[in-house]
Amino acid sequence: MQKIIIGACGLALSLVASAVSAQSLSQSEIDQLGQSLTPIGAEKAGNAAGTIPEWTGGLPTDAGQSLSNNFLENPFKGEQPEFVITAQNYQQYRDNLTPGQIALFERYPETFRMPVYQSKRTVGFPQSVYDQVKRTVGQAKLVNGGDGVENVEPGSSFVFPIPKSGAEVIWNHMTRYRLNVHRWYMQAMPQTNGSFTLIKMEEEVGYPNLM
Repeated sequence: MQKIIIGACGLALSLVASAVSAQSLSQSEIDQLGQSLTPIGAEKAGNAAGTIPEWTGGLPTDAGQSLSNNFLENPFKGEQPEFVITAQNYQQYRDNLTPGQIALFERYPETFRMPVYQSKRTVGFPQSVYDQVKRTVGQAKLVNGGDGVENVEPGSSFVFPIPKSGAEVIWNHMTRYRLNVHRWYMQAMPQTNGSFTLIKMEEEVGYPNLM
């Protein structure tokens, strides 16, 4: 077991942790992993409105062909939108739009459109991640007011699959499943007049258990 301390976001974590203290998990709660909850703790069922489907295991392994550059082709390339929101009809969807989206419809009524596709729950992880989460659920404990976590196996993912506080949710994000990566990407900073500035970045991330 090891202890993880993160200082950069310690203030935010400690503020959240001070409001809600962690509670022990009951066996009945733990047993819901893989049942009413997905193997990493998300709600498996869809929503009452039917707009979010049930999680059924993620993207099937045969959903698309691997390309020569090791990327996966678009598994939904033939799919058509359920409907398209425009400046002419956005009012009927207003309750589901953010203030920023509404502003875009009002500022660019001739060009801004929002195709809406059927929701998918494509996320999935290796079986080894599911096994680790099931094996270690309930072991991790917050320390230092939420700045750190102890009783964590090296390389563990989603250390609080059934979170009891906002701090535990944040730690699930910080311990999400990731692999070593070396990537280049660009960010755009657009202005209201259409001009933009591009920022090119290079990032290399490695994890001790994957070295």
